Amino acid sequence: MKIKVYHNGDDTFIAWKPAGIIKDCRGFALMRKRNGVEEVVSTWVGFADQEHQEGERRASTNWPIQKYQWTDYMAKPGDKLSYRVLPMVGPDRDNLRPDAASASDWTPEVELTRQFEPKIEAYFNRGIVAAQWVSRRLDSAPGDLKSKKLRTEIDTPGSPLRNYLFGPLGERLFELLAAAAADKREIYAVLFELNDPQLEPALEKLGKRAHLVLANGSIKKKDGDENEAARARLKGKIDLHDRMLPRGVLGHNKFMVVCDGNKKPRWIWTGSQNWTTTGLCTQANNSVLIDDPHLAREYVAQWHLLKDAANTTPPELKTSNSTPRKSTIGGNSGAPAGLWFTPTIGQVDLNEARDIIAGAKHAILFLMFNPGPKDTLLNQIIDTARAGSPDGQLYIRGVLNQDPGTTANPVMLFDSENQKKADFEVVLPAAIDAPTKWFRSEMKKLPGTFAMVHSKVVLVDPFSDHPTLMTGSHNLGPKASGTNDENLLIIRDAPGLAAAYATNIMAIYNQYRWRFRRAVQPKAKRWDGLEDGDGWQKGYFKKGTAALREINFWVGE
Repeated sequence: MKIKVYHNGDDTFIAWKPAGIIKDCRGFALMRKRNGVEEVVSTWVGFADQEHQEGERRASTNWPIQKYQWTDYMAKPGDKLSYRVLPMVGPDRDNLRPDAASASDWTPEVELTRQFEPKIEAYFNRGIVAAQWVSRRLDSAPGDLKSKKLRTEIDTPGSPLRNYLFGPLGERLFELLAAAAADKREIYAVLFELNDPQLEPALEKLGKRAHLVLANGSIKKKDGDENEAARARLKGKIDLHDRMLPRGVLGHNKFMVVCDGNKKPRWIWTGSQNWTTTGLCTQANNSVLIDDPHLAREYVAQWHLLKDAANTTPPELKTSNSTPRKSTIGGNSGAPAGLWFTPTIGQVDLNEARDIIAGAKHAILFLMFNPGPKDTLLNQIIDTARAGSPDGQLYIRGVLNQDPGTTANPVMLFDSENQKKADFEVVLPAAIDAPTKWFRSEMKKLPGTFAMVHSKVVLVDPFSDHPTLMTGSHNLGPKASGTNDENLLIIRDAPGLAAAYATNIMAIYNQYRWRFRRAVQPKAKRWDGLEDGDGWQKGYFKKGTAALREINFWVGE
């Protein structure tokens, strides 16, 4: 049995492939060695019509896994982990035994670290509220009171639920700010939104060493300011500069540069995460921390350009933005990086990204918020799927916050043409809207918020010799390219970083995959528990099928 493990510093993604169909196999038990201690991974769903307690978990030796991949959300940062897969066979669900002869070996140990490449760390939050554990945590509050209780929790610094939701991303951001304050370092930040009871005091502690260009968010009125309260709080306490853009134009950056002890730019923190309570806790977001003085100087130079531009977008800013910045992270043998700031002239940033997507040989994985209906990187991914690849069927998986199509410009997300020359599958966020015998009803999002998946990530050929990651604040469409303030970071040839983002994308994709299918299926066809038989395997091993190609992709065939 082949088996592979990938991780993002918080979750692990395990994929396996037996030699073929295993007679009388009711699924697989997943064994885990955590810091040298062997344990059985537990699952949450048993066999159809089986009696169980509400919210019960059982070992996967009793409730086995009837598929060939698993995201281990119970892994923890810092763990040293290895895994083994055991087929569970028997005449029925009550008489299962492990088939040791068909089992996998233990995987090589992986450590869930922060650093995935020399000088590059990556961080992800756990901000998905459409989850059973969130529903159970809020079980004492029925109906609308659940959202009020969740809001109270995430607005309370130190709340265990808040800390868990912001996860490694929030933990590292607060670490950076606290260390900068303690070491009396300078920081330069450009932010779209600022609204959090822990982030604002963290900036206050830096005093005038915090240099902040603060935009006015997404405004509906001509003189609106989403950041009015934070601006009033911080005025006079830090080095604060306003960037009040007109309605329809977003100062959408969310980056920070931390200087070294000599006030020289050194570290860059950038990604999709807004500096808000919801950005930290109730939206799927990502950030990278890069130790690269050359690249850090480019971000600080952009800080000065935006500060000097004040409330305007002068032509010279667009001209400057239309030339990419280049660096090699980690030295001459490190990862080549290209950096675009926007707005640009002629979509030069998107043109480079389109070429990367069109040149995919094996796979495209992505997370997107709302790129828009036309001329976006999502449109390019769909076009690439339809064109196919001379190197075989492209494997394409993604999650979109919502369908960006309009009546005038539909985006053919679920058109069968997308699947003829590529294994194309996209899901939208969904939740369990009514209790079942296995699950509680869930919240899809926190009321009053729009984003569930807020990351903006495209990952091309993650397990090839030349993977490419695109990330940042950029919404990956023409408005982000030609109108807004954004940054788009393109990092090549960084396999550890690519594997981390692949793990994160699949963790979010698998979280929503079943929920989304359930939402669009007739009730009679909805999955309702494990099959007490071995027929569930057959769809996975039909020659030439997308299901088999998916297994092959993840185990490295």
